[in-house]
Amino acid sequence: MKKLLLFFTTAFSIVCFAQKRSPANKAVFLQDISWTTAQQYLTPDAVIVIPLGAEAKEHGPHLPLSTDFLQANGFAKEIALQRNVIITPTVSYGFYPAFLKYPGSTSTNFKTATDIVVQIVRSLAGYGPRRFYIINIGVSTTPTLEIAAKILSEEGILLYYSRYDRPAFDNAEAPFRTKEYSGHADELETSNILYLRPDLVVMKKAVNDSSMKDKRGNMSPVAIEGGNLNTSGINGYAALGTKEKGKKNMAAFAKELIKEIDSVTNCALPIAKDRTAEYTAFEGSYTDGGGKKLVITQKNNTLYFVWDGRDARSFFHLYKDAADYFSSMAMNILFVRNDKGSSTSSEVEKAWCQYRGESFWVTKER
Repeated sequence: MKKLLLFFTTAFSIVCFAQKRSPANKAVFLQDISWTTAQQYLTPDAVIVIPLGAEAKEHGPHLPLSTDFLQANGFAKEIALQRNVIITPTVSYGFYPAFLKYPGSTSTNFKTATDIVVQIVRSLAGYGPRRFYIINIGVSTTPTLEIAAKILSEEGILLYYSRYDRPAFDNAEAPFRTKEYSGHADELETSNILYLRPDLVVMKKAVNDSSMKDKRGNMSPVAIEGGNLNTSGINGYAALGTKEKGKKNMAAFAKELIKEIDSVTNCALPIAKDRTAEYTAFEGSYTDGGGKKLVITQKNNTLYFVWDGRDARSFFHLYKDAADYFSSMAMNILFVRNDKGSSTSSEVEKAWCQYRGESFWVTKER
């Protein structure tokens, strides 16, 4: 009886959550539908929108750690009302190293942040979609997205993303910024959260802080060697924030996001790089010290592996992430050339492998 009650309670909660979406939405939220419904929507013509915003990152003493997350979701809701896209769950972790001296702030390293985006996009692209747009609520995240976009473009996948330093976005926000200096937990971010979640804002703690003006690098709430002292965690004039500014600023910014999404919808897709000749060097059989074999093959410009007789080629293939380095859901491989010290040969001699956490070397058979 308890299990039955739990089932109905859970089911009711899911239904209620889905019902919170606006009935006027044109977009589909991926987390609200089943896999069978997703199968109908995840087509080559679909445009996938991925909100990206930290859910645990300092934004002064007056705003919640989830400030970026809330803004990303707010923009996603506005986009959902206006465009027929698929919106994924918000990515709430990324590359935010500048704030780690403020308790509660979190960050991945650069590579992890890049990999998170690449792997999410690859997963969804596997069902058909080739066009992706990221609502990027951050500055330090931009270089990770640049790398992700380059990797994916070589696989024939288009990834584009918003960035605050584009003139269109700066011009959209300018009318609602009272003071020119701003940057973090400032007048506009404070205004946005006052509009989105006023219950989470403590305006009596909002201060105007320009101590980071003309400075670069990591901030710290206490004096520390090599850091920039910023006792508030604010860059700008937070005390000037208002709900009305937030409402207008969110609408103006969302308008520019939608323009970029439209460009993603209509522009040409990148052409996948033909690596057939390149992959020939990796093909063959490899053996570890215990006699287990790794077999590398390629088909249709894609590299596959079979390890110790376990054939998962119909499920997972190898993605090129760097020169001679490949990854998949289960196996990571770094191919090594010139093992004998030859200055003329570039043949692959062996490979370092990591299979589900186990690391080992294999030697290519001749």
